[in-house]
Amino acid sequence: MGGRLAVGLLVIVLLAVLVGFGALRGNVAFFASKGRLEPAAERHYRKSIRRDFDTLEPLDARLDVCNGGRTSQGCYDASNAVINALDALLRDVGAADVPSRYVDGNDALRRAVRRLRDGFKTRNHGLATYDNASFVRGNDEIEQANSELENAWARFPPDARPVP
Repeated sequence: MGGRLAVGLLVIVLLAVLVGFGALRGNVAFFASKGRLEPAAERHYRKSIRRDFDTLEPLDARLDVCNGGRTSQGCYDASNAVINALDALLRDVGAADVPSRYVDGNDALRRAVRRLRDGFKTRNHGLATYDNASFVRGNDEIEQANSELENAWARFPPDARPVP
């Protein structure tokens, strides 16, 4: 009986040492995150939002028209396309079955995307009404929302984080 206890303690000590050195980093991430492991649901969630980010990615290049005093109409149109894509992302994320380990990240993602969309709307309002203060405020909101997006990705479990 004493031998089994010693072996059990040795295994626990060995695991603790390995965790301390990061050897089990990928497996330990699960235990550090909330919820239970749901590989199929997590894969489905990542796939569903990947489609939306695939739509958003080429729109990013179109936003270059907003830099350097180019056409206001071009900036408005490019921003409006982003607003529509962000609305689609919000609909998809809102309708998705959210795996338990993704709840915190999903909530943070939704808040950040809403703020990003609102920033683009504020900027477009400034463009449509020739209100430079609204345009600048919208740009500031977009910058803050992009920072929030980075923080939102960090809220997903590191071993199964969606890739934007």
